[in-house]
Amino acid sequence: MSAAPNRKRCAEDMEAGASTSSKDPWATTSFTWPIEGFSKLTSEPVRSDSFEAGICTWRLRMYPEGCDDGEGTHLSVFLEAQDAMWEPTAEFKVTVVNQADASKSRSHDTTRKFDDNAWGDDTIVTLPELRDAAAGWLINDTLVLTANITVQREDRFQLHAGVPCDVMLTLMCGAEMPAVGLFLQAASPFFRGALEDVHGGAPIPVDGSFGAWTFILSDLYPRRDAPTLKLGSVLIVLPVVHKYDFRWLLTRLVAFVKENSELLSHDQNCPDSYVLVWLALAERLQLDELRELCLDRLHGMTKEELQTAITVEVEVGSGDAKQMRRAVRQEVQGLGQAMCCEVLAIAATVPDSPDDDDDA
Repeated sequence: MSAAPNRKRCAEDMEAGASTSSKDPWATTSFTWPIEGFSKLTSEPVRSDSFEAGICTWRLRMYPEGCDDGEGTHLSVFLEAQDAMWEPTAEFKVTVVNQADASKSRSHDTTRKFDDNAWGDDTIVTLPELRDAAAGWLINDTLVLTANITVQREDRFQLHAGVPCDVMLTLMCGAEMPAVGLFLQAASPFFRGALEDVHGGAPIPVDGSFGAWTFILSDLYPRRDAPTLKLGSVLIVLPVVHKYDFRWLLTRLVAFVKENSELLSHDQNCPDSYVLVWLALAERLQLDELRELCLDRLHGMTKEELQTAITVEVEVGSGDAKQMRRAVRQEVQGLGQAMCCEVLAIAATVPDSPDDDDDA
């Protein structure tokens, strides 16, 4: 029997990057990740866009040529808690979708506490199976992964329990979060003005994830356990804290990054600590102290580390003239002309090694 009808149906059901959940942040969340151009990927890990479920922001991490026990033999797939500051427990299933026959899809289904930031399966599908054109895993050179997550609701997440809440925050995902107006006003000039303008207890719409606001409110409320600070969580919380002018918390978060600046790295495969991600955030929020911290980190890198951080090898020419050259990463160009020039000037001050490739 032909597999074509099944392939068509599967393709129609897959919306790139689609995440579905109800307004209840604790409801089961589903996420679909179509990965186009799979055959062109290297052995480096690839990460999906972020999506929200429960108290955390999550993403899928995939190793095209495997890792750990599956290195060189299997596809490896993991669910990653991007801001596992709360060390949540989640029931989840990650699936490599067989687009020709869904019954042949491979899944990893378990319940884990995310005290480590990722769990999954390093031997979920063998590479020979995956690359078999007739097997249905790759259609038009596109691999499809899905995730279903239910984060366990724990008492420590119920920040408003026993607290006289008088304000309702409406988050971007549609979820509502009760809050105490007095604490918000004491901590934020923004909310001092906003609550004066709210009449009849109308909800206040705010940007930011459920996890980010849980972090902020836990910091404001007395006798609440503060979450564990990590670079990934600060990366998510910092823009919200800055936008809503929680000044003392902003100072504390920047101080945390400063104390852990040695973790900022040249490796763009580790986005939570990739120094250019932090430099771009500092530029966007106009945080001078954080900007200088990132520039100092770049100054302290070796030539090899700087090349990894700011350049990428690209193929130029065609036929016999085809060769690899180094080009400036898009992340550097995205910093804006002035900052891009400053980053490149830092790289120019480090002496070239005799065997370095020519810069483009």
